Amino acid sequence: MTTALPGSIAFIERDWLSANHIMFRDGDAATLVDTGYGKFNDVTIDHVERTLDGWDGAPLARIINTHIHSDHIGGNVALQRLHRGCSIAVPAEEQRALVNWDSPEQMLSYADQEADRFAWDEVIEPGQQLTLGGEEWHTIATPGHDMGSLVLYSPRLKILISADALWEHSSGFVPPQAIDPKPLAAQRATFRRLADLDVALVIPGHGPMFTDFSGALKRASDKLEAFAADDMKIVRSVVKGMFIYSMMWRGSMPLAELPGYVGRIGVHRDYNAQFFRMSDEAYADWLLGEAVRAGKLRVDRERGEITAV
Repeated sequence: MTTALPGSIAFIERDWLSANHIMFRDGDAATLVDTGYGKFNDVTIDHVERTLDGWDGAPLARIINTHIHSDHIGGNVALQRLHRGCSIAVPAEEQRALVNWDSPEQMLSYADQEADRFAWDEVIEPGQQLTLGGEEWHTIATPGHDMGSLVLYSPRLKILISADALWEHSSGFVPPQAIDPKPLAAQRATFRRLADLDVALVIPGHGPMFTDFSGALKRASDKLEAFAADDMKIVRSVVKGMFIYSMMWRGSMPLAELPGYVGRIGVHRDYNAQFFRMSDEAYADWLLGEAVRAGKLRVDRERGEITAV
């Protein structure tokens, strides 16, 4: 599907630990949208540099972050260090969270994730028009998964860079309504806003590009409404997803450390206290069982170790 893109646009598909990258060439310089998870900066840099080499060694002049979760901003500092003079642009609504770095809503240390703190040079407002890859792109506010997030849309190309607002079969998580009802309602409104667009190709934050825009919207909306009807379904999904994500970047953990881990990491400590009301040991056992049943972790009880699959 990469052949559907003009030569001035490159799509780099990553995985569920690092967000996808989209690169644009404008003359003798390039722009990168989203920079992956920091632990995997060597992979990010390799992808970016190979793309730049294919564009006659054009320097990276600007980074744009769609939102400020760890898997989208993790390479900012490393890439800026490599490309002196490279600027960083963030959604205007993310500035408060960036000033109050590592607050719980950013889901960094609160969810056992990491990212290097960075300075930004530019803010992007909803409704702004950007020229990227020789095309006009409109910025659209997509609050929900992240209340300050933006996506990019090209009316001429009919391409939507959807970040975590829409994936092929889902979208980024929203917190339980018992904690904050605003994100779920905002995500619902985001889907309605996106449905008004004429989209032929979606470049999501995770997973491959796809063309079934209306089908993806329906699947994501149906899943959101199922969550809206059962707050505990959201609770279980969030804590399981955060644990699996952390284990995937960690690689392994001694089994005996898990009760202490869930008592220390904010999202597990707080969600357990509010929703599950289990001992740390019982909650750890339940959480591990959920992750193993999902096929994402395995337990070697002889060695006393949990490992990511």
